[in-house]
Amino acid sequence: MLKWSVRRAASLAMIVAAPAAAQSTGVASELARRSAASLSVIQGRPQGGFARHVALGYGIDGAYLLRLDRAGIVSVRASVGALSYGNESRESALSESVGGRVQVKVTTSNYIVPMSIGPQVSWPRGPVRPYAHVGVGGQLLFSESRAQGTTSGTVLASTTNHSASAAAWSLGGGAYMPLVAGRTRVQLDLGVQYVGGRSARYLTKGSIVDLPGAQIAVTPRESRTHMAIIRLGARVQP
Repeated sequence: MLKWSVRRAASLAMIVAAPAAAQSTGVASELARRSAASLSVIQGRPQGGFARHVALGYGIDGAYLLRLDRAGIVSVRASVGALSYGNESRESALSESVGGRVQVKVTTSNYIVPMSIGPQVSWPRGPVRPYAHVGVGGQLLFSESRAQGTTSGTVLASTTNHSASAAAWSLGGGAYMPLVAGRTRVQLDLGVQYVGGRSARYLTKGSIVDLPGAQIAVTPRESRTHMAIIRLGARVQP
């Protein structure tokens, strides 16, 4: 009697779970069908007061798009990038106790991480498929120093010297151009984007000065963080 009850309960559980599993699989399949992603190499061009202190930056950017209609004219776009806008380095003794017998290379790098989310509209057909997008988000700005071996290049230690954030809006556009047709469609992605960033404090070359007794003096710059981004990459759509 007990075995029969267990078998019946298991059968009922499978009958109840089957539609839910099928529905979950269907939702996942539909989500994958409506999704696309792009990865790009980017150049950041600071604008206005930001350009007086910050040089050109280079890095990468990734974007995820979810089509809201069957044709793919309207999508939700979420993107995040990372670019470096300046480095400085010097050689120094590993420590006072070791003395100058062991040298390390101390490198300070400055980074910007732009992020945004918002709608995108595009024309999904033809050899050139223009698109435009707007978004809201922000930018992270931080500087990091790291000590590396002078011969191996192994990072021995690192420290974040300064970090800040700024709210931002963005407006951009570009064009997709199909490269490979098949089960997975690959498209060339050429685009530009303007990021209107609010005021923030950030470091540039010379902002960190070494003082006696292993101390440092940090003097941040401050301005609005407007920036233009030029993008060259590839878009993959199932």
